[in-house]
Amino acid sequence: MKHPLPHPPAVEPMVDARHAAGALNLPLYYFTKPASREARAIPFYRIGKTIRFRLSELEMWSERFHQHAQAEGGQ
Repeated sequence: MKHPLPHPPAVEPMVDARHAAGALNLPLYYFTKPASREARAIPFYRIGKTIRFRLSELEMWSERFHQHAQAEGGQ
C-alpha cells in the first residue's frame, strides 16, 4: 500500500532548555525553573526526568508572550 503523502511528515526534534533559551534569546531560568515555566505558560514535555521543548511551539508562545507584554505595557 502506498503512503498517501509523497514523504511522511518529519518529526520535529525536541531541544533542551539551554538550546531553547539560546534560540529565543531568553534567560535560561525561564525554561529550567518549574515555577517560571508555569507562570509564563511555556509549552514543554516531560520525558522521564528531563524536560524538552519543540521550537515551533516556543516560537508561537514567544509571539503571544510578547504581544501580551506589549498590551499590558500600554504600547
